[in-house]
Amino acid sequence: MSHFSFLFKAYLAFMIFFLLAPVLIVVAVALTPGDFVTFPPPSLSLRWFNKVLSDPQFLLPLWNSFRLGCVSTFVSMILAVPAAIAMVRYPVRGLREIQMFLLSPLSLPTIILATGLLFFVPKIGIESSFLALIVGHTVIIVPYIMRTVFSVYVNANQEIEYAAAVHGAGPLRTFWYVTLPLIRPGILAGAIFAFLMSFDEVAVSLLLTNTDTTTLPVMLLSYLVYNYDPAVAAISTVQIFVVIVALLLLERIFGIGNMMFASRESQYENNQSKRA
Repeated sequence: MSHFSFLFKAYLAFMIFFLLAPVLIVVAVALTPGDFVTFPPPSLSLRWFNKVLSDPQFLLPLWNSFRLGCVSTFVSMILAVPAAIAMVRYPVRGLREIQMFLLSPLSLPTIILATGLLFFVPKIGIESSFLALIVGHTVIIVPYIMRTVFSVYVNANQEIEYAAAVHGAGPLRTFWYVTLPLIRPGILAGAIFAFLMSFDEVAVSLLLTNTDTTTLPVMLLSYLVYNYDPAVAAISTVQIFVVIVALLLLERIFGIGNMMFASRESQYENNQSKRA
């Protein structure tokens, strides 16, 4: 048993190192004081952070990515929440096939979706615009919110909604005071994941963007073609920081595991209460 425990700990340590090593290298390169990428850095400096956080060449794409992520996430919430509620409340024939279709963007490479959108958006007159980016990113991130809301709501105690209706609460009042608090953790968890996916999306943004709507990932690809300095590592470190803060916030408030996978015990108890 002790031998197995040692092997497991060694394997776990290796996997942690394997996952963290690239991130640590990027952060170290970002702290290089020189003009070229150097690892390990001879000394530490915030020179490149000062550059990227004061240069409009980096700040405008960063702002575009941030507002695109916020708007796309908001639109996705409007679309995904009613769909998830409907799939739970009104199970119809072929529901599994409907779910697979609605969640299909999760299984398709984004380059395929981006290519399809490249031919679709000109048909509706929004090619190479911020609206086109919103449409493209919404298609990609809607399933994340839909999945988390569905997982939370399907295992929630829906008898509370029936009790509210029996006591005279209308549909809107029931939704606002009963349903929404039940699914709020799923909405927020899905929204954070959706924002992170939108913030880092490359393929769709690359094909649908223009000079005024360039996002940060697209700008970094273009920058690397002509430049090889630690500025890219610095702005990448900023991205890493945003992702880590969002994930820590999600885990701290809700628990990632609890949002993504409903416990069997909770599902069993809810099924038993419905049968009773």
